[in-house]
Amino acid sequence: MMRALQVASLFVVYAGIGWIGDQAALLLADDRARDERIVTRVDVLIDPDVEVDVEVRTSGECAFEVERRLSVALGGTLEIAAGAGSLRVEGRDDLSEVVAVGRACASSREILDELLLTAEGAGGDVRLSAHYPDRPRWGDRGGDARIDLVVTIPVGAEVGIADSSGDIVVSGTGDLRVADSSGSIEIQGALGSVRIADSSGDIVVAGVSGDVDISDGSGGIEVASVVGSVSVRDGSGGIEIEQVGADVRIVADGSGAIDVRQVAGDFTVAQDGSGGISYSAVAGRVAIPARR
Repeated sequence: MMRALQVASLFVVYAGIGWIGDQAALLLADDRARDERIVTRVDVLIDPDVEVDVEVRTSGECAFEVERRLSVALGGTLEIAAGAGSLRVEGRDDLSEVVAVGRACASSREILDELLLTAEGAGGDVRLSAHYPDRPRWGDRGGDARIDLVVTIPVGAEVGIADSSGDIVVSGTGDLRVADSSGSIEIQGALGSVRIADSSGDIVVAGVSGDVDISDGSGGIEVASVVGSVSVRDGSGGIEIEQVGADVRIVADGSGAIDVRQVAGDFTVAQDGSGGISYSAVAGRVAIPARR
């Protein structure tokens, strides 16, 4: 993947989101038959020598759609600024660069042309961005649009993700940071630590070689097979944690049951609102609030 950085078309970068990060504007409306496909420009063509086996799926009505592709040399950290739409990030040991494939879906040709992917880099780091039209231009018309994005990376690369809405699935990264507004998050395998800040949606994390830190507003949390420690701050929703190689600390929990199993270190609940607390096979110290 060590090839020259290619930069796609420019556009308006999405605005900041609520309490945790960047939010891209949601987009557009249905304008023509969903089975109509428009072949427009491809922002950056993938090198023909690079074979990429990816699948991009869209859901719901889509009158106009086009595939955006780009490939980028990566020597450091990859930052992904995604907006509305699904996101999948997959680490592969047969790649040496970042390959992004986005399915842009819109209700008009005009807005489709403004759903773009760009990449910028400095010092080996890369920022991959999905761009959307300015919300005032379409929001009053009840429009809707999205970019469903698949990104393949060298296995073990450090990744940061800022996303507004849509499900996220990630595997095969190094250190991973995720800031998300809504939609489920699934992390399966990280060769480093994982940090998640999320407002709503279920979270599943498994197979992490470092530490796990989760701040969540609402939605269930499941964590398993972590070499390091686990720390959780949660508003509402059940918490299930098992097979942890160091300490488990629930910093604060608003509501929902807590179930912890097979912990090699300490298990601590510093603050708990409502919901039962159960634990088993904890090798270290257990400290949980006394029930009134």
